[in-house]
Amino acid sequence: MMEKRSTPAKAGQICFWTGIFIELLIVIIDKSAYINPYESMLFRLTFVLFCIKIAMTKYSRSEWLCMIAVGGIAAISYFINERDEAVRAVALVAACKDIDLKKLLTTILGITALGSVVLFVLSVTGIFGSISVTANFGRGPSPGIVETRYCFGMGHPNAFQGMLFMMSTLALYLYAEKMRLAHFAALMGVNLVFFFFTDSNTAILVMTAAILGVLFMKYCKPFSGSKGIYIAGAVCFIIIVLFSLYGASAGTQNAFMHKLDKLLNGRFQYAYTIEQARLQNWSLFADVANQEYFDQGFIRLFYWYGIIPSLVYLFGNLYLIWQAYRKKDDCLLVIVVAYAVYSLMEAHLVSVYLLRNYLLIWFGYYWYQPFAERHQKEFHFWQVKKLIGKA
Repeated sequence: MMEKRSTPAKAGQICFWTGIFIELLIVIIDKSAYINPYESMLFRLTFVLFCIKIAMTKYSRSEWLCMIAVGGIAAISYFINERDEAVRAVALVAACKDIDLKKLLTTILGITALGSVVLFVLSVTGIFGSISVTANFGRGPSPGIVETRYCFGMGHPNAFQGMLFMMSTLALYLYAEKMRLAHFAALMGVNLVFFFFTDSNTAILVMTAAILGVLFMKYCKPFSGSKGIYIAGAVCFIIIVLFSLYGASAGTQNAFMHKLDKLLNGRFQYAYTIEQARLQNWSLFADVANQEYFDQGFIRLFYWYGIIPSLVYLFGNLYLIWQAYRKKDDCLLVIVVAYAVYSLMEAHLVSVYLLRNYLLIWFGYYWYQPFAERHQKEFHFWQVKKLIGKA
């Protein structure tokens, strides 16, 4: 494939895959006990590599305008709140053009799994990293109980089970068509085995729902690809987001939210306590002072980046559901909804680490598809006269 490409395209491909490898390495290092002193420098490096890929790739006029519009929003966000991951995410998404989706996802799954196995072995053998954590995790009767849970070198049991959940969803997407019931059972079994050590409820519950969802779509043929299922998925996504925003404003101030938040280990109350002084002042772009970490994913999204960047991301999720309907990609629908449910309780996807959020890869594959279908003439950025000239 590389031999058929032009020299700029080959250079762009090399830069892209180098950037992907580095981003994956950053994620694995972050999950370990090692403190990476070069993290910020590596973020800049991967941003430059993805920008080179963009520069070496031909885009149509519509694609360039789309990139400029979304990139402009990300740039404004960066200049206001000084968080560079929005700009880096746009560069990654834009750079995914002409990249084989399944090859990319397979690479991400393989490297992430290998890195996770290395951390697991190092912790179990006592060479590096903790195998378990003994602490008060805020569960059980107030103020909680001290318990021992296993993290296998990733610092927190939820981090390990969450990574397993994310990798399992990639496995579903890549292999569901060829998988038989025994394979689905084996995948569920692996998650359950580690659940007995991590006791991480959120990831195992959402993983179970995801596997059942994929099974349902695979074997219940009348529902597979039906418009009603995709509309239901989009409505479910919207309800989850709206409920999260309601929780951000209500905290546990009413009986329903108080009871629910007990099941969620105080996630909404904790987020509400952190940001209640700023909640009424949520702005189009987040304040630079919004730096706190908390588990509720969608609240963190608005808190860190502001209304406009968050809406772009949320509409991107709905866009994926629409594209999944067009392509009859039932597995992608299940994954988008599963990630939304997971984000109701965890903020794994809202992070400075781009490849903790695999939705960015699907964004990268699908964002230019409607433009490509128009078969417009494509050109490099240095051919700017074609961008501003007549169509």
